[in-house]
Amino acid sequence: MATKIDALLATFENALCEPWPTLLSGSERIWFLVFDPAELRRVELRMGDFEAAARRANRRWIPVSLKPFFPEWMTAHEYREGYFESPEDLIDQLEADFKPYVVQRLTEAIQQAQPDNHTLIVLQDVSALFGLIPLSDVLRSVTTGIQGRMLVFFPGEYQHNQYRLLDARDGWNYLARPIL
Repeated sequence: MATKIDALLATFENALCEPWPTLLSGSERIWFLVFDPAELRRVELRMGDFEAAARRANRRWIPVSLKPFFPEWMTAHEYREGYFESPEDLIDQLEADFKPYVVQRLTEAIQQAQPDNHTLIVLQDVSALFGLIPLSDVLRSVTTGIQGRMLVFFPGEYQHNQYRLLDARDGWNYLARPIL
């Protein structure tokens, strides 16, 4: 009996085999692999299967984890000790300083990969941004540099053209393709 992850992998494999038009906007080059947040660990354990599927389809697999971005940013921040004492003071800095940091780091990772039209930039651990900055803002900021496709492993839901990370705030409309 196939599991939810097996079904998701099969759908992903089908998407990989379709032609990849090159005349798409950056937003249209993003794929959201949407899964139930309760399945996160199972998806992570099967990440190698997703990578193998991409390689079988002659696609370069470039993983980028968002997990280290906040700890790295906070560690380097001049006022980090004060933020631990008064976390509410951090709120303004998230938008003004952390979001540009994430965009810069992600842009650098994309550029370093030297993507071509057969490259899959794979965003993992997007839930690490949850409660800090909106993922949608980050993606809007990096879409112009995408060649090939960007695959977002997305623990949340997709309904009526709306994506919701971890069943949080109202979702956002996006031109990205869902893989369900």
